[in-house]
Amino acid sequence: MDQHLVRSRRFLPYFCTQFLGAFNDNIYRNAFAILITYFLAKENQGIIINIALVAFILPYFLFGAIAGQLADKFEKAHLIQRIKLAEIVIMLAGSVALYFQHVPAMLFVLFSLGAQSAFFGPIKYSILPQHVGHDEILNANAYVESGTFIAILLGTILGGTLASNLDLQYWLMASIIGFAILGYLASRAIPNAPAASPDLDLSFNVWSSSIDIIRMTRRNKPVFMTILANSWFWFFGSIVLTQFPVFAKEVLAGDAKVATLLLATFSVGIGLGSFACALFSRGRVEMGLVPFGALGISFFTWQLSRTTIESADTLRTLTELVNVPGAWWVIFNLTMIAFSAGLFIVPLYAFMQTRSDEKLRSRVIAVNNIFNSIFMVVAGALGAVLLALDFTVLDIFLIAAILNLIVAGYIFYQIPEYFFRLLSWILMHLVYRIDTQGLNKIPRDGPALLVCNHVSFFDPAILLGELPRPARFVMWYSFYEAPVFTYLFKGLKSIPIGNRRERPELVDHAFDRVAEELAAGRLVVVFPEGTITRDGEMSKFQPGIDTILKRSPVPVVPMALRGMWGTWSSRKRGRALKGLPTAFMRRLTVVVGDPIEPQDASRLVLQEKVLALRGEEK
Repeated sequence: MDQHLVRSRRFLPYFCTQFLGAFNDNIYRNAFAILITYFLAKENQGIIINIALVAFILPYFLFGAIAGQLADKFEKAHLIQRIKLAEIVIMLAGSVALYFQHVPAMLFVLFSLGAQSAFFGPIKYSILPQHVGHDEILNANAYVESGTFIAILLGTILGGTLASNLDLQYWLMASIIGFAILGYLASRAIPNAPAASPDLDLSFNVWSSSIDIIRMTRRNKPVFMTILANSWFWFFGSIVLTQFPVFAKEVLAGDAKVATLLLATFSVGIGLGSFACALFSRGRVEMGLVPFGALGISFFTWQLSRTTIESADTLRTLTELVNVPGAWWVIFNLTMIAFSAGLFIVPLYAFMQTRSDEKLRSRVIAVNNIFNSIFMVVAGALGAVLLALDFTVLDIFLIAAILNLIVAGYIFYQIPEYFFRLLSWILMHLVYRIDTQGLNKIPRDGPALLVCNHVSFFDPAILLGELPRPARFVMWYSFYEAPVFTYLFKGLKSIPIGNRRERPELVDHAFDRVAEELAAGRLVVVFPEGTITRDGEMSKFQPGIDTILKRSPVPVVPMALRGMWGTWSSRKRGRALKGLPTAFMRRLTVVVGDPIEPQDASRLVLQEKVLALRGEEK
């Protein structure tokens, strides 16, 4: 992880601000729940706690749209400071409500905290791309997500501890005020983040403004799909986490501290998954982790649903539980659910931030918060209905696992190329030691034609895993149509091509597809030699490259693969892929040259550039 980022002024004050906010919210929320359950309400405790949940979530519906507009219209650092000042006022009111033990006032404070969170939410994620680089955005999100869940855990523990003993009431009041003040002080060090849309006309109509920003966001289908996937995460998390107290008591026969252990395990798992996501992503937004994360969530939730722990006459303490057979398996499954969730959620936030229009980013985040709230309310309702129908907690876990598996399948259907990119990177790095040079020369946005020498059958797989963006590969039709593999190539949206003698219809179709992909702003990879080398030397580039550039004048990026000659997938020993694989862990290099403007590119120029990049190493 990037330690320099953590210590920098552009990130650390922001991180502390959001951490303290989540921490303080959960101190108050859990303190309220404990006070209602054990001290203040003689009956209907469950109803009051559910009203409290609605009070906290309702502001996201009421103020989400206007919060997104304000975050886009005004400078964000000063907005954060004002929001944190409001938190101090709210916590002062909360302390008064706690002192007089006035339940309606406490509920109003919860509503106010929800409103404060609703206004902070769009800024929390939209400010990050203004302060961190493109190659830091995923690491930053990993820190934020892991920090948020740890803050929730610590706030829940502290709030419950202080509220469980009425003699500590003054410490509870001092804590929520003190942490609110610390959050404000941290916010004052956040660097300015200029307004994205200073000329935006504000609309204070809750219904129409919400509908307008949802319609606006739907125009960007990839981002909108990401919002739905993100909201599904909160649906799943709500329906599973809500069952923890009952799971701890009825299935594990554990006391209240066991329920806290479950929450702690989940928080640690989220943190580990978030950091692993940053490690696997190598500084880029790696959406291929999302299907992996979704599959992991379903598998380990299914395992959790099969929990069998011997019953006990009295509730077990934490120490007693860890000595019961099967308890550590429960902890492992729960950790892996959360670990998979970290892999799932971090890329979604990073994708949302980097792929949304800068002028609309805060409103996009506001839409995400609105949908998150809707999904969480539905999750709560579904959980209540299932329990009312006499479903057990383990039944609910199984249903959640099945529903999540369906979602995982849909995600894979929507973004198969991202999944295959990551899978290709993993497989190729298990076989070879791959170095890269100049990957930053490939444009981050917009169309580009990538040309490379062709040494082996694994060349596309290596490039697929190393390129910083998804790309479309032009490939020979007989490989594209190979049984079984054709589904892989179709998922990658590869472009089959033939010659005019054998498959004349494919030639024109291929050039049309290349033009369409470039017009859509994507990367297209071609191997202009038209065949894999038989002697290790580069063949002449075919004229098709000139045809492509004439039709689609886009920047051209020359590339070269070094070290593939002599591997199992090359033709050094005659037929490729013959016999047992050899040359394991050979060092390979992907070299990227400077982009060439289309008017300066031709097949002869590109051939010289690629040959120079390859050098003497075949």
